[in-house]
Amino acid sequence: MINLKDQSPEELMDLYFGTVDEETGDIPEGELGKALSYLSAAADKGMPEAWAELGAHYFNGIGVPEDHKKALDYFEKAALRDIANAQINLYAIMWRNAETDDEKRNALYWLEKAVEHEVASALHEMGSLYYNGLLGKPDYEKAADFYSRAAEAGSAEAIAMLGFMYQNAQYYKRDIDKAAELFIEAAEKGSLSGVFYLGNAYMGGLGVEQDYDEAIACFSAIIDLEEPFYLMPDLSDTNIRNDITLTFHRLVVYDLVYPMSHHNLGVIYQQGLGVDVDQGQALYHYMLAAENGYGPSCMQAGTMLYVGEGHEADLEKAFGYLETALNSGVNEAKVILGIMYYNGEGVSQDREKGLTYIDELIAAGNVDAIKIKTDLLSGKK
Repeated sequence: MINLKDQSPEELMDLYFGTVDEETGDIPEGELGKALSYLSAAADKGMPEAWAELGAHYFNGIGVPEDHKKALDYFEKAALRDIANAQINLYAIMWRNAETDDEKRNALYWLEKAVEHEVASALHEMGSLYYNGLLGKPDYEKAADFYSRAAEAGSAEAIAMLGFMYQNAQYYKRDIDKAAELFIEAAEKGSLSGVFYLGNAYMGGLGVEQDYDEAIACFSAIIDLEEPFYLMPDLSDTNIRNDITLTFHRLVVYDLVYPMSHHNLGVIYQQGLGVDVDQGQALYHYMLAAENGYGPSCMQAGTMLYVGEGHEADLEKAFGYLETALNSGVNEAKVILGIMYYNGEGVSQDREKGLTYIDELIAAGNVDAIKIKTDLLSGKK
């Protein structure tokens, strides 16, 4: 029986980390009680690293009741002692809840402190803020600099973003071969973005030989994931433990690439790209992507259900998908929605609203909409 009072804070932390499973990076459930006793004893003896770890336990509810306020207190206490993982986690919570400019500035202070430690996820996060224009106008030069440093520090997602920038001539001269190399590297290191971008590269023959089987394999790998952020490789040699920013980022990426992977599989089956044309499979994938609010898939699913492709026509469902598509910014949905309103198909008839949609398309330069309006007014269907 170990006498915790006789152990130094460093020895207690060694005992705590000794309970961590090297393969998964998690603490087995049967070891949690023991692990927390070591950690709490180290924290009581003033060990800043223990405060940071306790913060993560309370934030995630691991072995203790989930308590974000207590987690924030521990992270702040450790961050003030210059503990990098506490600083990045403190930023993640503060930024996510920031409503005012002052609150955002306070959060950014801790991100900048973590960047000073060259923490991979902090460097990647800073790159993303510059890339997406969240610190002013988009700044691809600064984004590229931070993504490059993050990649050197071990961030697979940063490698994927560098590939995306090469592919789209953002700061770098367009180089699809370099982009494909980076996508492959990122995918091999567990980046969901890398896997998705690589699938797109195979689908379009961009920097790699066109290969629909490989594209299908990439998109299928993404849609088959159940716990995306837990299935990533452990980058503890270059990253930090219990990284909330990294977890948030992986969830955001998954929410983006999951529906787009289903959409691309829908395109592959609808057009018969390397497979037999299968409208049923195409509709299946479009509908799964549409359930996640992906506008282009809502448009495709609505169109197929309107004309009866891959499934017997279902006008009410078609209308629902097309309305969601329009609300998500797919303006082309006004074509069929205009017809449906005018004819009262799947929705209460409203000829004025139907013609309004068609006229808006005509005003936007849609030549086909002129013929559609003529046909509607002449009674053609």
